[in-house]
Formats: sequence, structure tokens, C-alpha cells
Amino acid sequence: MRLVTNKEMHTIDTWAMKKFGIPGPVLMENAGQGCVNILEDYFNLDDLRVLVVCGKGNNGGDGLVMARHLQNRGAQVKAVLLGKGRQIKKDARLNYDLAKQAGIDILESVNMATIRRHYSAFKPDVIVDAIFGTGFRGKPQGIYRSIIEFMNACDPLILAIDIPSGVHGDTGLFDTTCVIADVTATMCLPKRGHYLYPGREFCGDLYIVDIGVPYNKISEGFPHILEFETIHSLLPYRPPDGHKGTFGNVLIIAGARGFSGAAAMAATAALKTGAGYVRLAAPRGILNALESKLLEVVKIPLEQTAQETIGPRALGTIVPHLASADVIIIGPGLTTHPETAEFFYSILPFLDKPMIIDADALNIISQRPACIKQINAPCVLTPHPGELSRLTGLSARSINETRIDLAPRLAAQWKKTIVLKGAPTVIATHNGSSFVNPTGNSGLASAGSGDVLVGMIGGFMAQRCSLWEAALLGVFLHGLGADLAAADKNEYSLMAGDLIDYIPEAINYMLKEQYRENTPDD
Repeated sequence: MRLVTNKEMHTIDTWAMKKFGIPGPVLMENAGQGCVNILEDYFNLDDLRVLVVCGKGNNGGDGLVMARHLQNRGAQVKAVLLGKGRQIKKDARLNYDLAKQAGIDILESVNMATIRRHYSAFKPDVIVDAIFGTGFRGKPQGIYRSIIEFMNACDPLILAIDIPSGVHGDTGLFDTTCVIADVTATMCLPKRGHYLYPGREFCGDLYIVDIGVPYNKISEGFPHILEFETIHSLLPYRPPDGHKGTFGNVLIIAGARGFSGAAAMAATAALKTGAGYVRLAAPRGILNALESKLLEVVKIPLEQTAQETIGPRALGTIVPHLASADVIIIGPGLTTHPETAEFFYSILPFLDKPMIIDADALNIISQRPACIKQINAPCVLTPHPGELSRLTGLSARSINETRIDLAPRLAAQWKKTIVLKGAPTVIATHNGSSFVNPTGNSGLASAGSGDVLVGMIGGFMAQRCSLWEAALLGVFLHGLGADLAAADKNEYSLMAGDLIDYIPEAINYMLKEQYRENTPDD
């Protein structure tokens, strides 16, 4: 599903009204009714006490539609309008008049003492936030700030219409205060602020309301939110007569004294993801430590520096092994030792297979940014904001705030597939496609989780997935594994090793979902 800005959503609304002749009041009616349908997933509406808090714009109009339909379905409904009815314009005014005619109790007030008395007498089960829409900018002030703080201090479930009031629809940022919703119902398509932090945290459960705009006419364009259906379709086929060669040969160049775990996790994750054959080329001094924990991985000892990192003389050893690789991963635990950097620069001209450049390999590139032009093979770069900051000179904060636009811009500039890790991770290809990943949690913010991710992406590439397909699969399933692990354990205790254990769980989850979708109902 496409992820849109406020401007893009406004264009779609205008286009739907002009091109298809869908009147604005119909779109508003569909929005309010869709929100009621979502609330019905949580409650029996009979005698449910719902307080709808409305602003004077279209968001308030959606709330008034919702109030009318809730009343029709048996709920007890009261509304608070933050202003006077005469101040409401256009479609929202129409629904204000309809709500009055339907007998909805609407308190028109800018006085918090009156609102508090109204609330205490009614004792609602649900509060509907219909104050601001996704286009709100600035700082809630006066009655708006007071009512938002009051709502957040109350016990009832809060359903936000379109986005929690105070959260900017394009950035997910807020100034001073915003509604903390339990459920958010957004119209037609998700907005960037639903997936960018901190907005994502304040949305609660996110639902998309179909307001009647033809989806097949608005699906073009990027970025897209990754969905289960997409991941289902990308999982590589496993022929029953396949052998280890069928499922690909991954060569990992990684590791150093003190960083053997990074190499080990990448190798294990590639195998757990389905690669048929994994070789790990690492400094000879750390291979004894890896031998007992990586029984299924073939080890290639490389010449090393005095500090047991990969040394320049390793080039002659590793080059003959490149020919038999289907995928090359380079970077986990590599270090930026000057002699290791010399090895990296010298091997670049020999790398002609699909590859993933990660971690310290990215940091080495940042010392000579021009060398990125020497990489002619199909390539995935997997930076986190700190690594990308060193590559570009941009601040990590700027990268986080612009990640949705920055990743595809750099992918096109460098002609590489980019996995910009973070919350959320953005995957971008050189041809303009970009995707935002919805899975994952704070447990991923731990040492080694990136090594697991790069191994997963490499495992899928080995199984003949394209670079972008492998990146989407790896990122989504990596996050899904973290979500499943956190559900069984918690986000505090999640470690990279747990992610490896949950790779099968994540794949099983997808296969079960696929089975349920393909099994006809009785």
C-alpha cells in the first residue's frame, strides 16, 4: 500500500471529486461510517458511551458523521465542539446541521471547566479525537492544548480520526503535546506520520478506512508500506529435488579478534534463511573460536594483521574463492584497521558477483567515498544512520528526519540498493522504488542485530531472489522475528542470538498465513 504525504492525499481527494464526481460529503460520510466499523471491532455498540471531541474543520466533520452513525447503532453519544457551530464551513457544516437534526447532544464550548463537568456527568467508555487532521502544523494552544492533555489523562479508549491530534502528518513530529491514541483510523491511504517516530508510537493500532476512492487508480507511486501479501509472493520456491547448489553459495568476508560474533551471526542467519552453502573467510587467528560454534559453515583462513584483523596479503587467498560464490557479504566485524582497509580497497575490482556491503566495510568506504564508483557488481548497502552520516556528511538527525526521501535519492545517485536501517527501515532501489518496513521493535536496537539482517538478505539472494526482493524479505522477516520474540519474551531482553532462533518462526508465520489465504472456507 502506498504511503502518502498530506499534499498527495489532498490531490487524491480533489482528483476523486473532480474526475469521478464523488462529492466531498460522500467522502466524509464514508470516513465517519468506516471509523464506526472499526470501533465495532473493539466494543458492542449497544449503550456504549462515546464522547466525540470535534474541531472546526473536516476532521471535526468526520467526528460528527461518526456520532450520527454511532447513535443509529445504539450507542449513547455526546459531542464537544471546540468553538461555535456558526464557525464551521462547507462539508463539516453540513454534518454539524445533520447531527443537530438527529438529536446529537453537542456542547459548543471553549471552556475547560464546562467540558470537565460534561465529561464527569457522562462517564464515557470511548473518546473520539476529531480535533485536527493530518495537515495540522504548529503547537496546540489554549483550549486545544488543554483538551488534549485532559484526554490523555482520562481512562477511556481513545480513537483518533486520521492521526492523533497534534502529530504532523508528514513527519510524525509534534510540538509540546499531542493525543496519545489507542486506535487510529486513517482515510484511504496511510500517511508518513503514521510510520515515522514519534508519531508511530502515538497511533496505537492503525486501520485504513476505505472512503470510496478507486484504489486501482491511486496505487502507483512510492514509497509503499511492506505488507504480508507482498512478502508471501516473494518467498523463493523450494523445489523438492533441490540440492545445496540449488539454494546458493554465500561467501562471507568478515570478522576480527573481538568481533568473531558478528561473522558467526551473519553466517548462521544465511543458513537459517535457506542458503545451501555458506563459507566464512576470516582471520586465521579467530577460526578456532568459530570452529565449534559453526559446524555447518566452511571456514577459509585468511592472512591477518598483528591485531588479528584481515591483512593485505589475504587478497591472494580469497580471490580464487570468489568464482564459486553466488553472493558475497563483506563487512560484519571487519574493523577499520588501516591494513584491513587496504585489503578492502584492493579486493573491490575483483568483486563481480551480487554482494552486500555492511558495517565496517561502509566505514572504510567513507574514508575514500570515490571508491564506491569502483563497485560495478549488483550491490546492496546496509547502513544505519551513523554509517550513512560518515558516508554522506549529513547528520544522523537529518538522516532520520528525511529517511523516506533520502534513501531513494542516494540509491539513484549511487546506483545501488540501499537498506537504511532504523525506525522505520527504508529499502530503496536505484530505479526509484522504495518501501517502508512496518515490522520490528526496540529489541532490534542491540549489538549484532544488523549482522543477522545482512545474513538473512544474503541467504535470500543466494536462492535467486533479486537484490530488492531479498532486501524486502530480509528486512520484513527480521522485524517479524523480533516481534514474535518480544511477544514470547520482552523487548528489553531481546538479543541478536534470539533473532536467529526466530528466523524459522518468522518464516513459519508467513507460510501459515499463506496457507490460510489459499485454503477455501468450508
